Amino acid sequence: MITDKCLADYLSSNSQTRNNNERLLIAEYEGGIDLSLYISADVFKHIENTHPINLIEQGKYSEFCLILEGVSHFLYVVWNASHYRQVTLLEMELQAEIDKFILMQSLINHDQDADLINDLRTWLFENNHYDLELETNELERYERANYYAGKYCRSLQQKYNLSGLNRVLLNDLRRLYRLGQQDKMRYINKLN
Repeated sequence: MITDKCLADYLSSNSQTRNNNERLLIAEYEGGIDLSLYISADVFKHIENTHPINLIEQGKYSEFCLILEGVSHFLYVVWNASHYRQVTLLEMELQAEIDKFILMQSLINHDQDADLINDLRTWLFENNHYDLELETNELERYERANYYAGKYCRSLQQKYNLSGLNRVLLNDLRRLYRLGQQDKMRYINKLN
């Protein structure tokens, strides 16, 4: 974990130095990879001493989601590398969108805050805004990841009681997590 922007910029390739508050730094070499996760110290200061559920209830999802996204990217690369599988940027973004929804909604009291869950889904998958400096291919990747994650998460809401991470729900999440990109897309495309 790195919180120093200068160090993150130094370790980044030239194409990764866009002014952002989160990035996964990957250095590949024969036989392995080195990973560092950069999250700006300002992000941690902003949510310091605040329980995640309070951030969600206050509608301050952004910083919490930024941390969740970085951790999701890190874990997804580690899991796939430990299984000798390559990962695409689209897969990482898709998984991060799903992880953010599942983890955030698991913090919400479903009996009292059904509207908050719908607000969360709308915020994540319908009312999102993209960085205006994104290249066309980057924007397309984020839009595709958002579309597929939104479709998958809506199907989870329809199939399961999301008030707890029950075994059947976890099995569904694990199955999708382990699929390669093409199989994930096929699986999600078949959903209503």
